[in-house]
Amino acid sequence: MARSSEEQIDAAKADALLATMRAAGSADASSRVTYLEQLEGGWSRHSYAARVDHGDGEGERAYILRARPAGSLLDTDLGEEFRTYALLVDAPLPTPGVHGFEPSGDTPFTGPFFVMDRLDGHAVNVWRRPDRDELARDWDGPRGVASDLVDNLVAIHAIDPLAASAAVTPRTFRETVDRWDGIYHEMALVADPVVEEAYAWIREREPDPVAPALVHGDYRIGNCLIDGGRVTGILDWELSSVGDPRFDLGYMALDYQAGKFTTPGSSLLNATADRAWFHERYARRSGRPVDPEVVRTYTALGALMLFAIMTTGVNVYAKGETTDVRMAWGRFALPGLRQDLARLMDW
Repeated sequence: MARSSEEQIDAAKADALLATMRAAGSADASSRVTYLEQLEGGWSRHSYAARVDHGDGEGERAYILRARPAGSLLDTDLGEEFRTYALLVDAPLPTPGVHGFEPSGDTPFTGPFFVMDRLDGHAVNVWRRPDRDELARDWDGPRGVASDLVDNLVAIHAIDPLAASAAVTPRTFRETVDRWDGIYHEMALVADPVVEEAYAWIREREPDPVAPALVHGDYRIGNCLIDGGRVTGILDWELSSVGDPRFDLGYMALDYQAGKFTTPGSSLLNATADRAWFHERYARRSGRPVDPEVVRTYTALGALMLFAIMTTGVNVYAKGETTDVRMAWGRFALPGLRQDLARLMDW
């Protein structure tokens, strides 16, 4: 006889989820977890889908629990990510509400976690041809996704930087470069001369400073939810900071973010829009001019950030610190990123 979904729930995890929600005032003694299951994916965060019956006659409500497990890919602050979501609750952005944060590392989820609403929509994967085709149809047709991707980025960069600085770490251009340079040199198993030259090239091209803004840090269509031809959610804020908003523009412009892995992906920026159209709309709506050379510099920095992250994955897999084979697969993306760096430097 098959067990019900409630009988399959890990009781310790369900209790920890409810305790955190109760402490935040988002659940009470009558609330009970009716569904809890880990979702696929997650490199430095694990996500769990949950449903909670609050006993108010309105039925179950859907949530996502986001946990930072022991031995995660990047040493990023889950508390900062939670505070970013909390900061954005009243912003004109499709981001989920939050319902409690547990900072302790000693939890049934093997690390700290927070709870947030589950939004409608699905995430696209630009490395899958059907998903790229879906985005191409939007660009050739209504452009709802393309327009939302620009307009939401404008809204992110319009958040009060002083308020954002209370949630996340401010970083200058040099501090951002130093951060990824340090991670790369700590994790690289072999020296890469292209990467070394790219760091020197970027340092020589430090852009003139602009007014700081909230920077998502990993802004791409793959970190958004789509439903009905519109963007319904912006997720994965773990790399956010307060700094130069042009980083997000450069990072989005990477061919990798348009589906390039072992083979070329989409010719559209982020697989969603024509580059000139995207930058013109962003400049017009934000009042921030877009300098192609500055975008080029930040595209190279975005490639180096990914190089550092994937090198970390290869390192922890090679040392036996994880059995997640996806960490080793990252090495297949490194040749493409190396090619992109060489092209960006006009080699």
